[in-house]
Amino acid sequence: MARSILLDVLRIVAIGLVFVAHFGQVLGHWSGDFFGLKNFYYVSLGGVGVTMFLVLSGILAGLTDLPKQTPYGTYLWKKVLRIYPLYWLSIPVVVVAFVLEGLLLEGEWRYPFPNGLSTDFVGSFTGFYAWFGLWGGPYNPPSWFIALIITLYAMFPLIAFLLRRWPNQTLFGLLLVSLISRWYVGRYGVPFVPNDWWDGVEEWAYRLYGFMPGRPGDWFPLCRVFEFGFGIWLALKLKPTCWLLLNGLPNLLKKPITRLSDLSFALFLIHVPWLFLLSWFMDLGMNVAGSVVIVLLFNSILANYLQRIDQKIPRKRWFL
Repeated sequence: MARSILLDVLRIVAIGLVFVAHFGQVLGHWSGDFFGLKNFYYVSLGGVGVTMFLVLSGILAGLTDLPKQTPYGTYLWKKVLRIYPLYWLSIPVVVVAFVLEGLLLEGEWRYPFPNGLSTDFVGSFTGFYAWFGLWGGPYNPPSWFIALIITLYAMFPLIAFLLRRWPNQTLFGLLLVSLISRWYVGRYGVPFVPNDWWDGVEEWAYRLYGFMPGRPGDWFPLCRVFEFGFGIWLALKLKPTCWLLLNGLPNLLKKPITRLSDLSFALFLIHVPWLFLLSWFMDLGMNVAGSVVIVLLFNSILANYLQRIDQKIPRKRWFL
């Protein structure tokens, strides 16, 4: 199928919501506020953007991976090669931001491995900080998404098989799984993880705010399986022409849309650690609008640079 400009536009909307929420939180603006059901689906606009990303990931997997008869190991390896190189490229960038934030805002060098060398190395390399109870880790809070999306891709063949065989029943089942999982982790945390009495006190305090420590509702796969599965269901149910509705736009519009869409993942990966620049610029006397524009431009240039490096990685050779 030809590239879908509609999906590109939706991806831009998703990253836009994420940016609005995170900038709003730094600036103390209402656009960064949380809403929804506490300890269930309690999110900012950024959380809505993540939901969109998960649905879009399901749609794209359904449109591109379902028609192929690829062995499971090869399929999963391709997903790893698609996601991780750019993520790994982002790690030194966000570590630099972590150190600079300490220097510029706190006037001190931050210890580069606050959770210990082994934990921070493994957590950063795999993106599975959340499974250590550390959400996104010290360097890049949104990195929890890496663990989530690679796990959902690992589940994709089974979900797709069930949706093909029993589409509506499976979708309803995925909804029940997500609802029950959200209810459970919103009250008790991730299953089979032992807690001591202090963890219980901490959980009580966090629940008053709206989510458990480590925010398992964000990254625990069973909490998000419906959003991903809904995307696959849409890919199966809707005619291919539905995704091409905006493909008739003039190239003058399509080119910037596709370019910004391509940058969305890189922007998602790097933007949060550099948001401290907003506070730093304003402390230097710059107004809010100017600070926002500079930080947006900086993130865009940096994301573009990382993506260009990522595109030069010879992924096909890694299959030989």
